[in-house]
Amino acid sequence: MAITIRPEDVFAALEPMLGTQFLAATPLCGDAADCLSRYAPSCMTLNDMYLKVREVIFGDLYAALGQGMVLTLESGVRLRLRLKDIDTLADEALGLLLDDLPGDQLPLTFLRPFALESGLLCAMRVLLQRYGAVLPAMEREMLIRIVKENHPADRYAAWLK
Repeated sequence: MAITIRPEDVFAALEPMLGTQFLAATPLCGDAADCLSRYAPSCMTLNDMYLKVREVIFGDLYAALGQGMVLTLESGVRLRLRLKDIDTLADEALGLLLDDLPGDQLPLTFLRPFALESGLLCAMRVLLQRYGAVLPAMEREMLIRIVKENHPADRYAAWLK
């Protein structure tokens, strides 16, 4: 079963960091959506997909911003994108795919090790949201602590209470 990720969804996920005008003027959302929609669990791992979408995002940002990787937001604020920012953007984009994967393609036995090994917020979010009720309390508390200690609050405040 193919998963279709829409450019509008990528736009909504990345817009808080990159701004409306920039995203509307680049092919980034369409390219990232196309990349994510090509995920085939039988041919690649989630880590492979993360690396692919990260590469697409970096390539489009580099093409649009040049070597300096400086983005001017609508507010006039100039933002120099760093590799950790690219990682965050790829994490947000991969989260769209994880949200859409059916349970048979994203079982707990598959998601749990990926979330813990990768440290990606999107994987921990989906693990907690989808399987939080069946996780042992100690494991759930550990995941919450990992999220809070390693990610800015604005990235998890909406879903982690």
